[in-house]
Amino acid sequence: MSKISLVKLLNKIKELPPLPQSIPQILEITKNPDSSSQDLTRVFERDPTLAASILKLANTAYYGFNRKISTISHAIVCLGYNTIKSIALTASTHDMLNNGLDAYKLEKGMLWSHSTACATCARMIAQRIKYKDCEEAYIAGLLHDIGKIILSSFAEEQYDEIIEKTKDNKTPYNVAELEVLGYDHPQIGAKIIERWNLPPDLVEAVQYHHQPEKAEENIILTYIVHLADAICDMLGIGLGSDGLMYIFEENTFDVLGIGKEDVETLMSELVDKTHSGELDNTR
Repeated sequence: MSKISLVKLLNKIKELPPLPQSIPQILEITKNPDSSSQDLTRVFERDPTLAASILKLANTAYYGFNRKISTISHAIVCLGYNTIKSIALTASTHDMLNNGLDAYKLEKGMLWSHSTACATCARMIAQRIKYKDCEEAYIAGLLHDIGKIILSSFAEEQYDEIIEKTKDNKTPYNVAELEVLGYDHPQIGAKIIERWNLPPDLVEAVQYHHQPEKAEENIILTYIVHLADAICDMLGIGLGSDGLMYIFEENTFDVLGIGKEDVETLMSELVDKTHSGELDNTR
């Protein structure tokens, strides 16, 4: 058994492509009540690549506009600040989340499918329980498994040992990661989110999405992601080897104030969105 050294881990995280410089500016503007749509438009004017991605995603079936959105200012008016923020992060993380990951038996596109499904489901849960920021829930769902893209390169060599623990001892995959490698993908994901200077609530939701009872700052957001992840696993959306053993936190329904009927409805709606192609919002 060979655990990952912190130095190797941090060096690997540094190799990740940074988020576009405009992302922190977008996050700052969208949370500032005194900002204007012109402030946001100016950011996109300085980042034409991201602006093009925003317009491409804004015109997909998911958002359902009858008329084509052809300018950023029009997109901001139609979609609102928070949705623009979500789309910007979706566009910025697509390439890294779309790769195949051998250590998780995820072919190219599978992690992206799971991430966007979890993001959409998290937004649906947030809407159902009237959470304060549904797009924050979307972003947390989108990024919850981002640690896998780093851990996969380490876990591949010891995949058999991790799987043996999962199958023989009925150990959750992330716990087996921790025992074999010294880290699990939620911990590493949190380090990535911190490096990107994203808000602490997102860091916590990513770090504890398998153990939401450990959250302290934003318990509701973390439980939302936990439930969304579980629903996507139950539906088999982008399911890899880490879905072999998923521990569902028993207090989830009570914390979120929802019941099994709500979950059945959410699953049905997510299946409909998957079949209609709404989740494939990068084409």
